[in-house]
Amino acid sequence: MRSKHCLHLSLSIGALMLLPLCAHADSLVLGLNQTSAVYTLNANATLSQDVQASANITLDGMAFFVSDPSGTPITYSISDLTTDSTLFSQTFDTTLDPSLTSIAIPEGSKGWLELYLPPTMLVAGGDTYQFSLSGAGALKVGVDPTSSLENGLEPTGGSVLGLRLWGSSAVTPEPDALVLLGTGAVFLAFAGAMRKQWML
Repeated sequence: MRSKHCLHLSLSIGALMLLPLCAHADSLVLGLNQTSAVYTLNANATLSQDVQASANITLDGMAFFVSDPSGTPITYSISDLTTDSTLFSQTFDTTLDPSLTSIAIPEGSKGWLELYLPPTMLVAGGDTYQFSLSGAGALKVGVDPTSSLENGLEPTGGSVLGLRLWGSSAVTPEPDALVLLGTGAVFLAFAGAMRKQWML
């Protein structure tokens, strides 16, 4: 009976040791907010915003400030300029799964059109990425944001677009957390040895 109590206690303490390693909740990691000007993007043309990552970040959403007067499909894409590779491309049209966006953009409206990203969308610290949009028809795109929020991502290049990115930074265990984890592992080993001795 004593051995069972010891095992339960060691498992509970082991679980507590893991708490400091939990990831933070997703939040806005780049907010190039409300725009003071609008750029007309011609049909089938592409407009892009370059972004430098200073840390590893898993993205789960992106949004441009855009209106689509003609109601034609809009395509979002993400490229890694450092490795010269396309990471993601998705088109807003009648075939888009409704669960992939938080808003349906009405014809002629202007606002933040968000697209949820796959959970594997990781940007690496030190790389530069290009976030792009294009439309089968002409688009009105917000430029020259009046405020910004930067948390691991920084806009680079030429004109700045109205762009929002959501995600979470990759968590690196702090030294104190590693000490606690090591202590927990030693305690679990000791408890296991004591349990075997009591069972003999």
